[in-house]
Order: sequence, then C-alpha cells, then structure tokens
Amino acid sequence: MKQPTDSNFDNYKFASSVAAATMAACWLEHDAVILDTETTGLEWGCEVVEICIIEARTGLILMNTLVRPINPIPAEATAIHGITNEMVADSPLFFDIAISVAQILSGRTVIAYNSAFDKKMLCSSAAYSSGEPPYVNSDFQCAMLAYAQYKGDWNHGHGDFKWHSLVNAAKQQGITLEGMAHRALYDCQLTRELILKMAAE
Repeated sequence: MKQPTDSNFDNYKFASSVAAATMAACWLEHDAVILDTETTGLEWGCEVVEICIIEARTGLILMNTLVRPINPIPAEATAIHGITNEMVADSPLFFDIAISVAQILSGRTVIAYNSAFDKKMLCSSAAYSSGEPPYVNSDFQCAMLAYAQYKGDWNHGHGDFKWHSLVNAAKQQGITLEGMAHRALYDCQLTRELILKMAAE
C-alpha cells in the first residue's frame, strides 16, 4: 500500500485510528482474552517457556505458568526474559498444559501483541508432543497491528503503518506498570492497558 496523497492522508489516518479504537472497545465488550508467551527463541522449533492468559475486560488471570521445554533455554533467550533452565526445572511440559490452554481459548477472541509470533510458538511447542495447536477454535487478533493503525506513523519502506514494540507503545501513551518487561504476565497486563487506552478514545 502506498501512502495516501497529502490531501487525504490526514483523513485516512484519522479513520484508521478510529477503527482501531473501535476494535479495542469491541474486544473489551466481547470478553476477549489476552495471551503472551516467552520462548526459547524466535524461529520454528523454539518452545514456550512461559504462558499467561488474562481477561481483557477485567484483567483476571486465567493462566500464568512457567513451562519446561524439551530443549534447554539458550543464554541469549534468558538474557531477554530472565527465565533460566533452573527456574523451569519443576514446571509442567507444554503437553501437560495444552488441554487447559485449549479450554480457556476455545471459542474466544484471543489478543496478542504480535499474534503471528505467539500462534507460531504455540504450534511449535505442540509439535513436540504431536499435539494439535491449542487455538483451533479461537479467533486470534493482533494488538500490535491495531496500535499501528491507532498511532498512525507511516512506514514508507513497507507501505503501511509502522509497527511499534510493546514497550515503546506503552511509553508513547504514558503507560507505566511495575514489573519486568518480557515476562508473560507483565506483557499481558501492559497490552491490556494499551487496549484500554485505545478504547477510551
């Protein structure tokens, strides 16, 4: 998509921002859940080491657990989220929690900040146990893409609205939370605050 001409870009940007705010409000009204995972890496074959699911409207924690991967957590992943192999040594395998995850997500709208990544990691972890990804009856939607529309910064290289990291998005909106970034619960709660901010417009 090319940037709309200067004469109508402001209108396009405004309409996109309103659409994102409306979507955020819809998430809250229809009892969506927010999901975040921390992982051993970014590529297919990497595994979930922590998962959190909360209610978007209330913030109620539905699941928040460390997960023991089949393969060790690399040092470079630990450097990002702080989760060590020792921390997950007595935690359940993904296989052990997959049914519970599926029950929570079934039939619901699931919001994640960069939802494509979280879906990929859930599927990758499920593959180790030859299981079905625990989101087959869920509607995943992306808070990162919604915020990109809401913020309205244009990426000329990609011809679309610019993506922002969750931490940067929160800073831009003056949102602060106590806790550790890149842990699943914190990121879920930060995503929720961002959704509340967008929905309030």
